[in-house]
Amino acid sequence: MDLAELRKQKILDMSIFDWVTSLLGAFWLSYVFDIKWSMMFAFLLFWIAFGVVVHAYFKIPTMFGYYLGINEKPLR
Repeated sequence: MDLAELRKQKILDMSIFDWVTSLLGAFWLSYVFDIKWSMMFAFLLFWIAFGVVVHAYFKIPTMFGYYLGINEKPLR
């Protein structure tokens, strides 16, 4: 199974695989840097915002960026 196959399942035209791996990465980083559970929500929001900023900086259109009004709708 390749990456394209994993990314086919979508919600609101956004890949479930991308969201799950991003959130798992956030949980892993919170464990590595010993971020307390009381700060986890803020860390997850920061993680998502970081992803949005990086995609916008490199001009990579995403559906989430489209929903936020940052970029045009990406070609699929």
